[in-house]
Amino acid sequence: MAKVIEVENLSKVYQLGSYGTGTFSRDLERYWARFKGKGDPFLKIGDENDRTVEGQSDMVLSLKDINFQIEAGDTMGIIGRNGAGKSTLLKILSRITSPTTGSIKVRGRVASLLEVGTGFHPELSGRENIFLNGAILGMRKSEIKRRFAEIVEFSGVERYIDTPVKRYSSGSYVSMMVIHKVMVYYKILKKV
Repeated sequence: MAKVIEVENLSKVYQLGSYGTGTFSRDLERYWARFKGKGDPFLKIGDENDRTVEGQSDMVLSLKDINFQIEAGDTMGIIGRNGAGKSTLLKILSRITSPTTGSIKVRGRVASLLEVGTGFHPELSGRENIFLNGAILGMRKSEIKRRFAEIVEFSGVERYIDTPVKRYSSGSYVSMMVIHKVMVYYKILKKV
């Protein structure tokens, strides 16, 4: 199968406190190096993101030398303790933030679910929330309509699809989250 995501030597360092090097000329040097594809000339990788000990640096290493490949049709889970870099990895894959070092090759579009239930409007029906979440994911209305029956059938909330989400049981609400994940699945892996 074709590779849809390739990650090589991915690292992310966050600077705590204020941004910038302190002078315009150094900030310009940093920008120019990044533009040329080189590393940050002023970067000193400091502490790992270990919350059990007090750090000695204002730099925090969130990800270090991550490598993986995902082929079309694969399913991947990201598991780890708080501060392990799960959200950082998703933000980098979604192009919300950029890596400090390493490279990412993505074929298609990627959307990450960083907060469970994000985008659900309690006053809207399940049907309306599907279209709302599809728009948030960058899907066209025609794409959503084409897969709508499959998405709803998979979720198991057909009977309640036109009921406001605020009236759903907790199990049905979880099914709405499943709908969202199914939409992401169709969007990313099936390339709707």
